[in-house]
Order: sequence, then structure tokens, then C-alpha cells
Amino acid sequence: MTVNCRISIDNRPDATNVTFQAVPRIGESVSLSVDGSPQDLRVSRVVHVPNGGLEGAAIVVEVTTNIL
Repeated sequence: MTVNCRISIDNRPDATNVTFQAVPRIGESVSLSVDGSPQDLRVSRVVHVPNGGLEGAAIVVEVTTNIL
């Protein structure tokens, strides 16, 4: 089973949908293509949206390029 998540990178206004095998956890590192090149990003926040309010995604994952 896969999970469709809405990804926001460093609080940028643009966001994208990404499918994961499981919901990423806060502090986890995820690899995503950013501007055409792969990057490792750290999950900083996970928000469950009731009724899938944000363009069909029920989960919003905020990630950061600042690896702590």
C-alpha cells in the first residue's frame, strides 16, 4: 500500500505530491528530486489534514534542506 503526501520544501509556496510506501516520520531523511537533481531532505513536520483538504492529499509533509 502506498501513501500520497503533499510535500513542502523549506516552506516554499510551491508544493508537490509524492507517493511513499509509508508516511515519513519527523527527523527521517527522505530522498527527493528537487529542481531535477536528487537531494536528501530531513522531515521537519507531518500534518494530517482531515478530509484530504489540500488538493486531495490527506497528509502534508514539510521537509528542509538544512540537515540538523
